Amino acid sequence: WAMLVLDEFFAQGDEEKRLGIPVGMLNDREKINRPNSQIGFIEFLVSPLMIATASLFPALQPLSQQLFYNAERWKLVWVEEAKPAQEEVTKVVGRLQKLKVGLLRLKKG
Repeated sequence: WAMLVLDEFFAQGDEEKRLGIPVGMLNDREKINRPNSQIGFIEFLVSPLMIATASLFPALQPLSQQLFYNAERWKLVWVEEAKPAQEEVTKVVGRLQKLKVGLLRLKKG
């Protein structure tokens, strides 16, 4: 599903370019790194939604483990494909650690 979401973003970006308007950050197929964009998508959109939803419906809390696993898998794909500098990897690892802490807080209630 992740690639389908990106395809939709890119189609919007193509239309933005055609109209001569600013292209949204995740919409430019020429600038985006797909795996890294998925980490950000999970971090800034999916995770807050997951935390809020699982707070209301505790039975959904086990899904937070899968969410973190998905972010970790995207990190591995990003490292393999993009071959980023160690400094960049360290920053992403730190971001994922914050994500993990937020998801662990969910379990503690």
